[in-house]
Amino acid sequence: MPQFRYRAVTQAGEMVSGEVEAATREEVLRRIEYLGHLPIDAEVASKKVIGGGAGGMRPPARDVTIFLRQLALLVGAGLTLDAALQTLAEDATKPIQRFATGLRSMISSGDSFAEALERRPDIVDPAYVAMARAGEASGKLQAVLGAIVEDRVRREALSERVGLAIRYPLFLIGAALLVLFFFLLYVVPQFEPVFHDLGDRLNGGIAFVLEVSAWLHANLYPFLAACAAISLFLFYVFSRPEARAALVSAIARIPGVAGPMQDWRTTRVIGALGLLLGNGVPLPTTLKILRDIVVEPQAAAAIDRIHEQVRSGRRFAEALAETALLPPLAVRMLRIGEETGDLPAIAAHATQFYEQRLGAGLDRLMGAIGPAAIIVVSILVGALVVSIMSALLSITDLAK
Repeated sequence: MPQFRYRAVTQAGEMVSGEVEAATREEVLRRIEYLGHLPIDAEVASKKVIGGGAGGMRPPARDVTIFLRQLALLVGAGLTLDAALQTLAEDATKPIQRFATGLRSMISSGDSFAEALERRPDIVDPAYVAMARAGEASGKLQAVLGAIVEDRVRREALSERVGLAIRYPLFLIGAALLVLFFFLLYVVPQFEPVFHDLGDRLNGGIAFVLEVSAWLHANLYPFLAACAAISLFLFYVFSRPEARAALVSAIARIPGVAGPMQDWRTTRVIGALGLLLGNGVPLPTTLKILRDIVVEPQAAAAIDRIHEQVRSGRRFAEALAETALLPPLAVRMLRIGEETGDLPAIAAHATQFYEQRLGAGLDRLMGAIGPAAIIVVSILVGALVVSIMSALLSITDLAK
């Protein structure tokens, strides 16, 4: 993606500038507004982002979490940010070393910690940048870093659990396809001379299997090339945010999957809401950041409506209740939090509640998908074996 150099004015009237990697200029302006700044201009820059460049590798998410945890510990021990970053860069992997050195370079040149983080949107989410800015302004950077680390650990564990629920059935289906491919390519041809003499007396099942096997042998390389081309095309299509959003929306409408998908979205939205508000980020800025957390177009549109109504002076819970962004129970919990003046704490409790619901829903889903996938695999492989064995039995009967 191209690099953009931007200038903006903070709410305090100070001029800030920097560089950010983004797909379009509009996205850069939107990110600047997320942080509560007034954008002045944003133009394509030739300079690379910090810690990047040719040959640069983005550090793994777990390594970034460990780095931030260690940074919070060193800052809490009394070290300056510059000294803490220098210490961490001396004993780290190459990607983390480049990341820490880049942050230290920007801070040494006069940028704040949040402005340095803002230059790496591929590593640090806008929500964390806004939290870091609020932490620096309030003098509670260590506490904010701790909150960021805690949130990243929780999100990584939840993402791993969701990923496991997706990978297991995909593994079973992939294994079944490989077994069928092996049978058609190597096993069935061994029986073809035996079946050839039967001619029209072959049953429909084995005749179909023989035709598929013969076609696969004759068109193996074009078939593999077509599979590779389709895979690359799907990778290209689903690397675009719009395609991923459409896929998520389609999956969310599947019976049995809709419930866990709604709990997943609710957990992400409420979790980010409580995290940002609890660390000093204003509600309007929080709502702007939430818009990028959701992927479904309907959810993004709902957050836009809530943001406009909140800016017009309406209560957050009232605006939220008129949308389908969150389930009724979550809306009632947030309404209580707003009425009692403790919205971040109530949002944290609601996040824990929906995380537990999501875990239970994933367990039920895995309990259904796993056996179903095994049954499908068994039917496919069993049908192939039965077709071959029935044909062999037919030959035995004819020989008698």
